[in-house]
Amino acid sequence: METGTVMKQSIRVAALSGSLRKGSYHKGLLRAAIDLAKESVPGMQIEYIDISPLPFMNTDLEINGTYPAVVEAFRQKILEADSILFASPEYNYSVSGISKRHIYIICLKMGFHWQAGIQFSLNAFQPPEKFDVEGNLVDESAKERLKKVLISLQEFTMRLQGRE
Repeated sequence: METGTVMKQSIRVAALSGSLRKGSYHKGLLRAAIDLAKESVPGMQIEYIDISPLPFMNTDLEINGTYPAVVEAFRQKILEADSILFASPEYNYSVSGISKRHIYIICLKMGFHWQAGIQFSLNAFQPPEKFDVEGNLVDESAKERLKKVLISLQEFTMRLQGRE
């Protein structure tokens, strides 16, 4: 290790999209975050977790304190993460119904408390073009802003865990 270089401790981040659409810009943001973390944020591992198989929450699905296997697998991924990265469209000044579904599973059924730490907003429809036809983030300025968010998320997570 070079003099003056600080090795960051590793954190695991679960990445969740609030959109189910295949070409979703929100999934594109998460793909960009995964790439940026690999390239530019040492010590951050981001795993995209597909929420499309999750059922809408229904307490009738709970049997003896457990839910269907797909919900339990999702819950385990969340428990293994140090932090959660949401990318969600805005609907009526709030997050999408899809995002609310997984927030409900995480917060209410797992005993977690919601704490919005770092926020990033991107208007995908204002020039310059932010995404290509496949939904990949191509705007360099947006990528730089996203990188700063990831670094802030890492620092915030480490601070909350007492691992500064």
